[in-house]
Amino acid sequence: MISDSIYVLLIFGLLGLITNSIAWKNGFYEWHPLPPPRIYFKQVVSVFAIYVGVTFFLSQYFVGLLQRHSTAPVSLGLNITVQFLIVVSMVVALILYGRTQSPLFEKIWKNPAQATATSPTYDFFLGIATLFAAFPVVIVVGQFFDLLLYLFFQLESYEQTAVRYLKTTLVSPSLTMLALITIVVIAPFIEEFLFRGTLQTYFKQRLSAKKAIILTSLCFALFHFSPEQGLGNLSLIPSLFTFACFLGYVYERQGSLFASVGLHMAFNFLNSLRIIFPSE
Repeated sequence: MISDSIYVLLIFGLLGLITNSIAWKNGFYEWHPLPPPRIYFKQVVSVFAIYVGVTFFLSQYFVGLLQRHSTAPVSLGLNITVQFLIVVSMVVALILYGRTQSPLFEKIWKNPAQATATSPTYDFFLGIATLFAAFPVVIVVGQFFDLLLYLFFQLESYEQTAVRYLKTTLVSPSLTMLALITIVVIAPFIEEFLFRGTLQTYFKQRLSAKKAIILTSLCFALFHFSPEQGLGNLSLIPSLFTFACFLGYVYERQGSLFASVGLHMAFNFLNSLRIIFPSE
């Protein structure tokens, strides 16, 4: 394990150095923080309450419904379908709430204070291109902490919940497609709206842009960690924190949520491919 970890650190460390040097020389890391749209604490609480409420209550509703009308164990296909319907319902709920807060949420998606406005399409593809700078760094950070946990505590990394979820769907192309739509398309829209769009915007009204990015990134990383995944997955926190910093930066740089959504979608897509087509 140690030799493999060192190999990964060297390869991706070199790759990250090259891609980030290119990005730096081409002015990618030059930015001027924009004044944020005005967002209130109650709006931040509302969108997270919608997320938690839909996830919890709809899950409980469907579980109760299935238990009342089925004597057999719930099939994998039905379980995946229910999870898909839950995340779709969440998107609908967030859209409906967003319409009641117009035009604030339009400003979250595209900040009108941007001096040289770019199109949402440009922002989206710039976010995808940012993957070349972000991905090697995230891999190095995650691998480094995996190695530390192994050397000092003999802890090996465990599969994340999302990884297990996708692997269970590989028995059926249709289930895999539902899972990919959820992971690659829907989840980035939801999470970017929650964290970069509302939470980071709220923090930025009270802190500097850099501090807002750091604090939001920490919240994002902790949000994705589950104790039941095991202490071996502690490396998930620094690696996701690093990834979230890139998400926060590209959102602030472009003044556009389309940019961070593009990066998030590209990152999830690449990781999904690594699961579906493993190297070993």
